[in-house]
Amino acid sequence: MKLTLRAFLTIAISLIIIPMALAKKPTAASVAGVYENFTVGKGSGDLEGMRVVLVAAGDGHYAIVQIAQGGAEDPKPEFVPVKVNGASVNFTVGEEKFNGKVTAAGLSLKNSSGQSQMLRRKPCASYFR
Repeated sequence: MKLTLRAFLTIAISLIIIPMALAKKPTAASVAGVYENFTVGKGSGDLEGMRVVLVAAGDGHYAIVQIAQGGAEDPKPEFVPVKVNGASVNFTVGEEKFNGKVTAAGLSLKNSSGQSQMLRRKPCASYFR
């Protein structure tokens, strides 16, 4: 009787542990999302900052990038391909190259001249307002 109980418990534990051990590791969070750090100057009212919308499309990722360097209106968007490696992203807008990493807080970007900036993650619906 004790042997039967031990065999049953061994099989039951094996049926629980083995599938958990063989289970596929969870995939990393998607890099897709809306990231921005737009600000309005208090005295001038000029719009400054950057917005990056990362989307997965077709066989890769793409970005809609807006860079504001003054002015009262949203800047013209640029549609560019993005290289994604895990949470790291690389893309080029005009002559400027950007390297970044997506985290829970947002998108940390560094441009080709070495300047860094943090773009906060925004709700996706905020892009289409």
